[in-house]
Amino acid sequence: MRYLGILIILLSMAIGLTIRSAGAIIEDENQQQTRPLVVTNEPLITGTQQKWHPLTLSFAGPSATEADVYPNPFLDYRLNVVFTAPSGDQVLVPGFFDGDGQGNGVGNVWRVRFAPDEVGEWLYEASFVTGLNVAVSLDPNVGKETSFDGSNGRFTITAQTCADDGFLKWGQLEYVGGHYLKFNDGPYWIKGGTNSPENLLAYVGFDNTVSQGGVQPDFLHEYGPHVAHWQPGDPNFVSADTGKDAKGLIGALNYLSAKHVNSIYFLPMNLGGDGQEVYPYISALNTYGAKTHFDISKLNQWNIVFDHAQRKGIALHVVLSETEFENERWLDDGKLENERKLFYREMIARFGYILALKWNLGEENDYSVSNLEAFAAYIQALDWAKHPLAVHTHLDDVSDYEVLLGNGRFTNTSFQYDNFDPLVTNSLVEQWRINSAQSNQAWVLDMDENFDSLTNANEPTLRKNTLYPIYFSGGNVEWYMGYHNLPLGGDLRLEDFSTRKQMWDYTWSARKFMLEHLPFWEMSPNDGLLVDETIEKWGEGHVFAKQGEVYAVYVPVADGNGRLDLRAESGSWDKRWYDPRTGQFEGDLTTITAGQFVSVGLPPTAATEDWVILVQKVNSSPSIASGTGATFGNDLYLPVMMTSCPSPIQ
Repeated sequence: MRYLGILIILLSMAIGLTIRSAGAIIEDENQQQTRPLVVTNEPLITGTQQKWHPLTLSFAGPSATEADVYPNPFLDYRLNVVFTAPSGDQVLVPGFFDGDGQGNGVGNVWRVRFAPDEVGEWLYEASFVTGLNVAVSLDPNVGKETSFDGSNGRFTITAQTCADDGFLKWGQLEYVGGHYLKFNDGPYWIKGGTNSPENLLAYVGFDNTVSQGGVQPDFLHEYGPHVAHWQPGDPNFVSADTGKDAKGLIGALNYLSAKHVNSIYFLPMNLGGDGQEVYPYISALNTYGAKTHFDISKLNQWNIVFDHAQRKGIALHVVLSETEFENERWLDDGKLENERKLFYREMIARFGYILALKWNLGEENDYSVSNLEAFAAYIQALDWAKHPLAVHTHLDDVSDYEVLLGNGRFTNTSFQYDNFDPLVTNSLVEQWRINSAQSNQAWVLDMDENFDSLTNANEPTLRKNTLYPIYFSGGNVEWYMGYHNLPLGGDLRLEDFSTRKQMWDYTWSARKFMLEHLPFWEMSPNDGLLVDETIEKWGEGHVFAKQGEVYAVYVPVADGNGRLDLRAESGSWDKRWYDPRTGQFEGDLTTITAGQFVSVGLPPTAATEDWVILVQKVNSSPSIASGTGATFGNDLYLPVMMTSCPSPIQ
């Protein structure tokens, strides 16, 4: 937001000066080119016209400013575009006012962002109407047609390639009815992400990003240690307010990607919450006018960052409210009215094309179940891409989940949980796998906030009592970093993600093991198959199994105690030891005979440490769900694209 610029423009208009031509200069968001957008019913189509790649349709419409009161360009106009796929399927995609198309809040550019999911010729037709509060109405018949309404045309989409960045090669990350998300054209996915900092977007390089007080007055992130991780060719921009550029945040995403961290949690609006420096509006005032006008320059900068994240293989976990009383009631006093509807619409219209994204209705949610259902219904009416949706719990409080169980609108959990007790973590995942499956709505089990926060000193402990218990129970993990002062940093003040580098390595080792060696999407926890193991402070061992094919066993103390119940199996099985500290197999492969209890035995080294034992049937012919993977040899499951592209694991 540049208030002085708007004032000068408005003054120029008042005294009759010509301030711009009928067209605006618009930036090609993907190809970094500029082209004139002339006044015509034909939109400018930009982006790589390949399957799953971001595509932008930019229409020349009414000139406006982001601060206009009436008509309010965000609230009193509604752009929707219906896209018709080669197959005949149709999707309605909401659009938005984008100023001059280059990040300035004055102009005539109206945009739709889309990610086509089919190869071939597509059709589009725009609906553009005006009327009081028309943008937040779901009624297709309200509003008066204006400007480029009815604009239509066609474009052709070609196939994505194996060389495409990040998630672009695999497509939409989707809920497919089971306990794991799956890419439309690619593998099943296991989350290994970061839950901190929640105020990721409180960044000194964004326009109009000012601390409003909160628990850390005058603090903004710079991510200084990650400036060195920015690479030539990466996107960059400069804040008009601070003169700081994007290198710190872009470099942080590069670092996380290099460490195989594949999800990041953040709030797009934390006014009234802890940080009070993240907001998409032109003003942080708690007024109706402020909450219905969006900062175009800032949102364009956010979009650059989000697009880079997906190209680096990092999913976005978008948390739409914070638990503090004032934040939960900042919009419509906690209800679903114009302010909240418009906030949801703008987030979906601007960022709904992102392929790997999870909507979360609220951190440590306090809304009524009826409100949660209304919020979810409104989001899903607009979210053409059908992203996964969840709501976060208070610590070990499952009361909302008990009511929402079987509700088709919710696909994922978002547990805050006490992981001081090693028995809690895995039992929570396993119980809710059972609960949700029995409700005919199997949830993806996301463990998003560990109460024993991750520091730079407790990574081995959390590896034993949290990481493997979650993964070998069939869940997903994000790491919460608590409240710590710099230089360590935590939930609000984290500046250097490498302060937790050991856990990024541990998490990748665990996730890589599952991605490379297990048909994990077909497996179930069955800890009762392991008996007589040593149970000290780490609790029992864990078994993740697909009967007749493969067993993965995690023992927190590999001292030779413990027997695996293979009485239901027959024949010869291979056994290998995997070291969770190094991410490598150690020692020789041995053969065991099933049909009995089999001793776990001693690992090659470090018998007092934790180990994973992989037990697979010799010469088995695993059944892998059609289109989800390929088998290499008799024991390696490496999910690949249906297009037979190699599968670099992310």
